[in-house]
Amino acid sequence: MSRYQPEWVNGREVGTGRRDAAGRYKAIADYLGDDMRGFHVLDLGAYNGYFSRRLAEDFGAHCVAADDYVGLTDAPGVKAVRKRLSMPELTSLGSFDVVLCLSVLHHLPDWRAYLDALVSMAPLVFIETAHPDEVLPKAKAHGQSREIEAAVDALAGAHGTMLAFTPGHDARHARPLWVIDRRTKSDPEPAPEPAAEPEEKPKPVKRPRRRASKPVGDAQ
Repeated sequence: MSRYQPEWVNGREVGTGRRDAAGRYKAIADYLGDDMRGFHVLDLGAYNGYFSRRLAEDFGAHCVAADDYVGLTDAPGVKAVRKRLSMPELTSLGSFDVVLCLSVLHHLPDWRAYLDALVSMAPLVFIETAHPDEVLPKAKAHGQSREIEAAVDALAGAHGTMLAFTPGHDARHARPLWVIDRRTKSDPEPAPEPAAEPEEKPKPVKRPRRRASKPVGDAQ
């Protein structure tokens, strides 16, 4: 039985998996751009930590990778939390700069509470949702995948966009990857006020020249 996704070890992809990890990572990394460095990441449902490890290597990110998968371990820049987090455990982690929630919500019966919590924990949230037509008998909330997709779409529509589609666990269907970006955009600098026109100096009034009067002499 193949693994869910490949591993990332010492700067390269190792092994194979049912999901395309490299394509999803590229979409996320391209969105982050070159200016973000050293940010803090929560990777919820990290599986083997593929995305956290790559973010730590490429961006110097400080990552908390949470999953109950036995193969999840610490790595440089990555702290592994090997358990399925309850809502109180999740919110106790505090705030982050970036959250990853890739193909997780359809496994959570109380997905709405988790979605709201994750969006409140970071200004930049990447979410992948399952395609409603995938056959996923082990996913507890997959029957609500249309509602999940609609909820994420509504959030992204106001504060983000859809970044990519990649084949799902059921490869006949593609899963959307969204970004919800609530970062405060710097206000544009106000346009400079037009320079005041120089005051026009009053033109001197031309006065008629007075002709000198002849002196009045003695009568002759």
